[in-house]
Amino acid sequence: MRKPCFSNSHAGFTILEVLVASTVFIMLLGLLMSTISQTSTVTRRATEKVSAFQGARSAFGLLTSKLSQATMNSYWDYDSPTTPTKYIRKSELHFIVGPAGQDPLPGTSGTGQAVFFQAPGGVTGDATYSGMDNLLNAYGYYIDYQDEAGLPFQTAATQVYRYRLMQQVANTESLGVYSGNATSDLNGSKWISGNNSAVVAENIVYMAIWPRKATSEDSAGNALTTTFAYNSRLNVTSSPQPDTANQLPPTVQVTLVAIDETSAQRFCTSSSAPTQISSAFSGLFTTSSVSQFESDLETLAQQMTANGVTFRVFTTIVPMRESKMQ
Repeated sequence: MRKPCFSNSHAGFTILEVLVASTVFIMLLGLLMSTISQTSTVTRRATEKVSAFQGARSAFGLLTSKLSQATMNSYWDYDSPTTPTKYIRKSELHFIVGPAGQDPLPGTSGTGQAVFFQAPGGVTGDATYSGMDNLLNAYGYYIDYQDEAGLPFQTAATQVYRYRLMQQVANTESLGVYSGNATSDLNGSKWISGNNSAVVAENIVYMAIWPRKATSEDSAGNALTTTFAYNSRLNVTSSPQPDTANQLPPTVQVTLVAIDETSAQRFCTSSSAPTQISSAFSGLFTTSSVSQFESDLETLAQQMTANGVTFRVFTTIVPMRESKMQ
């Protein structure tokens, strides 16, 4: 009788098949890891950019919000209390925009404009007036390039140089704007001082403050100023009074240029403002018109990029709610 035949052989992979499979697996794993790495890098860079300019974004919101609350409280009165001949607009308050660092405006020359005005803020050092949110205060914003030793309440002489957006606030009880008038305090020297300033944000390298009429009324953007300058006390006794006399502009275009901390660490290393940044603004933003402003922004972007500076521009038009200019 013939015995049945049984086979002990089993199907399996050859060494070549295992090597091929391993190679494919390693290639897929490498591709996956590369994709994850690229995604992680993009996410990290995006997060770094957001955090790098978070302070500038917050400062931009604070500045535009406070600027929109500026008030003038203008009224009509005789031109002379003794020999009146006509009615003119008058106000004890003041709105002034001018080059930073040009007396009496504080700041570092070449960093754009400084702006000073009055607005209800309720800031007081007297507990008697606490809770009165509509008390009037004086506000000012400008950019300083300095080390930490020059900051308020700083005692240690550290050598960390930075561009800083500064905010100046005068308490209600020390509001010096009432100590002058349109003729004796034309430039606000009696109420503008830098003794009560604080840092709003670091690495803000330029601020353009542009008083304008509404774009629907002034498409060119140069009806109120051609140099970004504005002074509500200028020519208040002229006949006829200019639109700017004792009045707020209808709108103000605010533009901040910020750099990231990495660029600041690279270039802000001495007491002199770095040429890689300051030179990028040389000759720009001197003429305030829509076409020139757009051209200057393009030139600025090219120069900052060429100098290896990482930057961002924040800009908006702020309606001045208390403006009565027609």
